[in-house]
Amino acid sequence: MSRQERYGTRDLTFSQWHRTLSDDATCIDLDLLEYCRRCRQPLAFLELARDVGQAFKPTTVLERLAKKAEVPAFLIMYKLLSQTNTTTIGDCRVRRVYPDPTGFKILTITEVGRWIESIHERHKCAMNCGQ
Repeated sequence: MSRQERYGTRDLTFSQWHRTLSDDATCIDLDLLEYCRRCRQPLAFLELARDVGQAFKPTTVLERLAKKAEVPAFLIMYKLLSQTNTTTIGDCRVRRVYPDPTGFKILTITEVGRWIESIHERHKCAMNCGQ
């Protein structure tokens, strides 16, 4: 993901068009794929969902994709906090989808950031660049 948002909003035109296809044309969006910036190795799939108190978020397709790719997958459900003129991310419910699914663990957004960075730190880069 580039450091700068390029357009400021997400265009939904293609997504809305896809919904006009037959019911057999099913898909999911892939929210985030963490990867090594040096060797380009995929490190983790991250499914994101706004936390509105729901007990469940289907992740069957993500789990099957992660298994085929042999890449771990996680679900992150985040709460939005409105403050004066800004919206920030509050606590997150995080669970591993694949391998060895877990229950939800509540993390602050700072803890989520550290956890994501730890995924990269634990990676043994194929470029032998000291990572």
